[in-house]
Amino acid sequence: MNRVQYLLTKLAEEASEIAQIALKAQQFGLDEKLPGQELTNCDRIEMEFNDLLGVVELLNQEFGCGIIQDHVAIQAKGIKIDKYYQYSIQCGQVEE
Repeated sequence: MNRVQYLLTKLAEEASEIAQIALKAQQFGLDEKLPGQELTNCDRIEMEFNDLLGVVELLNQEFGCGIIQDHVAIQAKGIKIDKYYQYSIQCGQVEE
């Protein structure tokens, strides 16, 4: 395994950790704290997101990936999510 492969593995790991804590937050709530811990699920999502950004930064610096925030694409994604959220409500799968 070379450096780029290693960093791509780390990128996948961090994305997976975000998915895991998002599912826990869905089950227990954003403000829930594990017994004996100080961080909420929302705090933990933020930490994992920053870990992901750290790997992205390394990929940008070392391999010229040029991964940056595209505010137009981000806004478009929000619109798409809202569209399908409304459709899910119409299908009876999501409550408002």
